[in-house]
Amino acid sequence: MPSDDAGVAAPAIAQAADGDGSAAVAADKVSLGYRRKGDEDFAEVNVSTVEPFAGAVDHRLAESVAASRIPQAALSPDRMAGAAGNGASAFLRKVAAAGDAAARVAAGGSAAPAFEATPLSSRLSGAGEQAWQSRYFADNPLVGGIYQGDGNRSDASALLGAAKAARYVLLGETHDNPDHHRLQNDIVADLAAQSADMSLVFEMIPMRLGSAVSAFGSSEAGSIDLDSLADRLEWTARGWPDFSGYRPLFETAKRQGLSVAAGDLDRDVVSSIAANGVDNLPAEERARLSLDAPADPALRAELEDEVRSAHCGLMPVAAIAPMAVAQRARDGALAAAMVDAAKTRDKAVLIAGAGHVRADRGVPSILKKKDPAADALSVRMLEVAGEDGDPADYGLSAEAPAPYDFTIFTPRADVDDPCQSLRRRMEEKAGE
Repeated sequence: MPSDDAGVAAPAIAQAADGDGSAAVAADKVSLGYRRKGDEDFAEVNVSTVEPFAGAVDHRLAESVAASRIPQAALSPDRMAGAAGNGASAFLRKVAAAGDAAARVAAGGSAAPAFEATPLSSRLSGAGEQAWQSRYFADNPLVGGIYQGDGNRSDASALLGAAKAARYVLLGETHDNPDHHRLQNDIVADLAAQSADMSLVFEMIPMRLGSAVSAFGSSEAGSIDLDSLADRLEWTARGWPDFSGYRPLFETAKRQGLSVAAGDLDRDVVSSIAANGVDNLPAEERARLSLDAPADPALRAELEDEVRSAHCGLMPVAAIAPMAVAQRARDGALAAAMVDAAKTRDKAVLIAGAGHVRADRGVPSILKKKDPAADALSVRMLEVAGEDGDPADYGLSAEAPAPYDFTIFTPRADVDDPCQSLRRRMEEKAGE
């Protein structure tokens, strides 16, 4: 704890140890810098060893001990080292993990400092736990709110209750928003605390790289090297945002014994479908990807509009329909991976872009056809747009409900115009 707090905490712990405050408090043994959840980069953290070692001591604990609100027995090493893993050794392991991660970051690595996962309810409680990493519009009144598709306010308890009851849980993100990945990990960790019989399916992992994650959830999971996982998944080379945002999900999977599966088609397959359509695919593969029946014309038109808008109206008209077909193929692949994952596990959780988890034409609509008896829950993490503070501003209303079961609002990670950068890349490509 910060050195200016030590004078408050140390006497309180001494009193807890001897009951009369006569025990000597050990001198500081360890000083290290690390980033604690909810804090900016800060200076020193001093860990003092005293008898008994009381775990992660802070102001509130020290003051409670001093006020005799916590019995001495509650601070004994045996009591503190219960099933929750909050004892001295558990705390030191957490400190060591944070120090190791910080050292890797300082050395140029991509690992994020690893402390315990924050439950979803705590992240969104408004008690300072959310510590949004995205910088823009964090004061928007919707930020941290959970809403149903019809715009009615909900909460973490209702969301998690529905997620625990569903066979398929789909968590939609904006890829470059770090808070979306943190919320996804909170939900996954909360679900895993109830049951580890669960599989994570990633849009970010194509089929050809599935072997890189095959050890998750198996007897070989302990040997998984998370530090080299990004390289084995060709993460940066394939254009995904920094792996540090996604790493906690893989850490949770390794720690909780969750399996991990590839969800997306290989890039050459997507390119072939966009260039040649689906007729050249074997009938079995068309069925697997749910491309063996024509799409609803209205939904197909909406998807094409979305593709056109996502590319800022810069794509040739002739390219829009083939790209929409490729998007449908990717949705079909993700749905097939979810069904396969649920065959061997009680629950499958999808980590994907928000467009893939739309209930009307995305993966949930395909799951409903492939596994009609199972419940699927779609959760979207959505960046607020400036000061717009009404759910209806984002298409959540009773008259026209959003195609998601729940929406969680977050700050924006970036306010740059994506169309400018896309236009620049296309001009550079044309010049080449």
